[in-house]
Amino acid sequence: MAENWKNCFEEELICPICLHVFVEPVQLPCKHNFCRGCIGEAWAKDSGLVRCPECNQAYNQKPGLEKNLKLTNIVEKFNALHVEKPPAALHCVFCRRGPPLPAQKVCLRCEAPCCQSHVQTHLQQPSTARGHLLVEADDVRAWSCPQHNAYRLYHCEAEQVAVCQYCCYYSGAHQGHSVCDVEIRRNEIRKMLMKQQDRLEEREQDIEDQLYKLESDKRLVEEKVNQLKEEVRLQYEKLHQLLDEDLRQTVEVLDKAQAKFCSENAAQALHLGERMQEAKKLLGSLQLLFDKTEDVSFMKNTKSVKILMDRTQTCTSSSLSPPKIGHLNSKLFLNEVAKKEKQLRKMLEGEGGVFRRETGPFGEGFSARAFPPRGSVAQCGRPVLISWLCHL
Repeated sequence: MAENWKNCFEEELICPICLHVFVEPVQLPCKHNFCRGCIGEAWAKDSGLVRCPECNQAYNQKPGLEKNLKLTNIVEKFNALHVEKPPAALHCVFCRRGPPLPAQKVCLRCEAPCCQSHVQTHLQQPSTARGHLLVEADDVRAWSCPQHNAYRLYHCEAEQVAVCQYCCYYSGAHQGHSVCDVEIRRNEIRKMLMKQQDRLEEREQDIEDQLYKLESDKRLVEEKVNQLKEEVRLQYEKLHQLLDEDLRQTVEVLDKAQAKFCSENAAQALHLGERMQEAKKLLGSLQLLFDKTEDVSFMKNTKSVKILMDRTQTCTSSSLSPPKIGHLNSKLFLNEVAKKEKQLRKMLEGEGGVFRRETGPFGEGFSARAFPPRGSVAQCGRPVLISWLCHL
């Protein structure tokens, strides 16, 4: 009874990785326990995403390995109960010259130990129909059934553990379970693992091929986009040149209109200035002549009066031409500029015909027409260009 209890107790203290009693057990966040060395070795090659070997729980980074103190205490107490006298050292049965060497292997079927030098010698010896089954000499105890003291040469499919013949055929806990020879089951597992390995390698290769294709497509699109950017930049430079030229011509028209107005205005101002000088000169002469009329001797000779009056009459009788007031029809002019702006905006924001989703060499949503023809960028609108880039 005590032995059965100890065996059941031991099953709860087995590391799922090494299948031995825990050594320095640590607990993951998912509450599963492993030997610190076992889980560290299992995750040694993983730098990013890791998974729990028991429940397959994924962790974006390696979680902290916290020592399970309670489980550690239980393991220590179990090991204290399990302490026995070390078994006697096994020696090779094939060593004939000199003292036999310590055994390195033990055949579980023949129960014959052998040193490393005589492994092939042992394999050439007659055996049962199932052949030899060599294990490490240090591992013989693990292959021995503690209840029946027999080697565990069978594999229980229900419990997924190695058992002896008494456990599965007579009065053992595995009686009635489906069992198979441990070597046959090992070969089946190896074939199954190799098959899965081949499938995983094929899947890995398929993924690698797709990643390579994605990277190639990415480089191709980057090259095309960079080329398109350069063409777009050149086309927009031409647009800016056209706008600058149109602005220059428009400003030139305004400058010419201003120059013409200023020229006519200056001519009118010059003419009026001459008329004013003449009027001022006559006014001065009239004032002098008027001052002379205070003396009656003035009447001796009045010819100058008649001459001055004639000149004054001529100056005042001619009408002044109305000044030509400059009128700039800015509203009409700005309307013309606004029309150009509207036409340009309509062209830039209108629907273009060069970006269309259709099946092509790039797959669904891409085609050779997806890239605008050279020199046609100025003919398509910004929203269309942005829409095309979003499709990428």
